[in-house]
Amino acid sequence: MTKNEFLSTLAAELKRRTIADTDEIVSEYEQHFTFKMADGYSEEEIVAKLGDPVLIAAQFEPADSDPDKLRTKWMVRGAFVVAAVPVALFFLMLIVTAVTLMAFAMSFGALAVILFADINVYSLIPPMPYWNGAVFGIAAAALAVLLAVGCVYYVAFIRQLARAYGRLRHNLIASVSGTAPLPYLAVHPQLGGKINRRLRLAALLSFALCAISMLLGIIVAVLSTGTIEFWHAWNWFAMVMVR
Repeated sequence: MTKNEFLSTLAAELKRRTIADTDEIVSEYEQHFTFKMADGYSEEEIVAKLGDPVLIAAQFEPADSDPDKLRTKWMVRGAFVVAAVPVALFFLMLIVTAVTLMAFAMSFGALAVILFADINVYSLIPPMPYWNGAVFGIAAAALAVLLAVGCVYYVAFIRQLARAYGRLRHNLIASVSGTAPLPYLAVHPQLGGKINRRLRLAALLSFALCAISMLLGIIVAVLSTGTIEFWHAWNWFAMVMVR
């Protein structure tokens, strides 16, 4: 059975059974196919793992209220309520890390502008010839782009992790309630093909440019000062001691 056959059969069975939110359910399974196929699975392998769409549709029919299932359902809900605080703290830690990563990207971007413009507010930047600073500025700009790309991936990871946790919660409650679970979501970020290719290209180019510019800057500094310890020739640490 192919993807289209599975989805059409599932949609027809859900409509025949007058299941609410039929379009949303079919959309979730369609996204599941898209993500699994992006991971290299064939349509037949995905269908074989999901099972018969007729049986899946039958599981979405409202089940009779069973006191034991109802009690278990509320116990599972209570467990998630108890876990809400540590889970919230965990996601808060991830968000703080993302903000820190953004701050680093912006800092290196500002450093690149300062080196290109030859601005040295309050002598925060160690003294060096302009062209040396410009080469290091290219490295700083490339590193800022690399960190920005990493930040995009990291934020996408946090978002996907939150969605995966929400789906896990939904499926656990559904399993003890006797209703059909939805396909589980992967933890890794689910970015579109074009966006993923562009971000990957930006990361590779910025990494290469950062490494080359940093190495070139060191070589130029060594040649211009005539010593490997160019920082001593420019009195960087002497300036710090004077402060």
